[in-house]
Amino acid sequence: MFGWIKGKMDNAKERIRIAKEINPRTFRDMAREITALADACSQVCSPESELLQRVEKIKGEMDQLTELTHQPEFKKLSVQRKMELRQSLIQSREQILESMQAAPSPTKLIQ
Repeated sequence: MFGWIKGKMDNAKERIRIAKEINPRTFRDMAREITALADACSQVCSPESELLQRVEKIKGEMDQLTELTHQPEFKKLSVQRKMELRQSLIQSREQILESMQAAPSPTKLIQ
């Protein structure tokens, strides 16, 4: 009996966690964070690098995502698609951070 109740409680907690992860506000927050990282990365990158072009493309995509989350069609997406989108955003954030770490120093002098 208690095992059944515990199972139901665990399922409810999992549904609540997933609902928070796929909430449109969460996607907007992630997009805002990635845009801020992209802005910082664009300041670190050299103007003629391919990385800067990718960063600018990512910033445009984050603007599109923010607009999409305001649309009613976003709520109609399946949970699986939203989870895939969330994972993609996490990977984009990690790639930007790696790119910033790999970028050459803007000055040769040690500060």
